[in-house]
Amino acid sequence: MDDDGVRPVRPNPRLADHPEGSAIRTAQAVFNQTYCTLLQQLEQAFNGNPAMLGMSVGTMYALTGQAQGLMAMQDDDGLAVGPTFEYVAVEDRA
Repeated sequence: MDDDGVRPVRPNPRLADHPEGSAIRTAQAVFNQTYCTLLQQLEQAFNGNPAMLGMSVGTMYALTGQAQGLMAMQDDDGLAVGPTFEYVAVEDRA
């Protein structure tokens, strides 16, 4: 196995790993909101509103960029940052 391209990451990342207002936590929170929006769009697409499938593709591209941005960041321990995939209730999404 070639480990040269593998960056060390914090196991099981969570928003609570970083202080409120930090760039990392903010980026993770935005990712979580986009991720939950995508899940909602896919649920709608597969439960009677197929037009939502097209809209979800744009959200997928946005999510990809957000994930790549997170993985390019490092925390104070020198570990790569990643998405947390935490649920954000509909009423709490921006």
